[in-house]
Amino acid sequence: MSGLGKRGVQRGLFIWLLVLLSSCALFDQAYEQPAVHLVKIEALSSHGFEQRFRVDLKIINPNSSSLSISGMSYTLKLNDEKVVKGVSGKMSAIPGYSEITVQVEASTNILAGLRLISSLLDKPGRVLRYELETKVRSGWWPVPITILESGDFALPQ
Repeated sequence: MSGLGKRGVQRGLFIWLLVLLSSCALFDQAYEQPAVHLVKIEALSSHGFEQRFRVDLKIINPNSSSLSISGMSYTLKLNDEKVVKGVSGKMSAIPGYSEITVQVEASTNILAGLRLISSLLDKPGRVLRYELETKVRSGWWPVPITILESGDFALPQ
């Protein structure tokens, strides 16, 4: 291939890439990031140093188009300790402007739980900080959407 032909192909690919990227930006101007909220955690069976949990997550789709989730991972931190971690595969599409509650399973290492208990005993005040990080993969897009929810609550004394 001559230098002129090769340069033409490179320019064509560059223009095609620009059009593709700009069209994505045009379609997503009104896009809002979905929200994921922790609704409930229920302890299941334990085996050795692993404890299993059933976790209820509410997923909110604030957009007019449906949200297709091909997979997600989630991590719950309590007082900066990774306590619960899990993954879930493909789930039903969430219609536009709606929400669903999904039940997923997760696990923790009992040693992480012991570190959390130790940190609670060492620090007065009995306030528990939490952070739920959810990474959602949607459709064909290769980059996950990272959603953070955090806050704190007082433990009963």
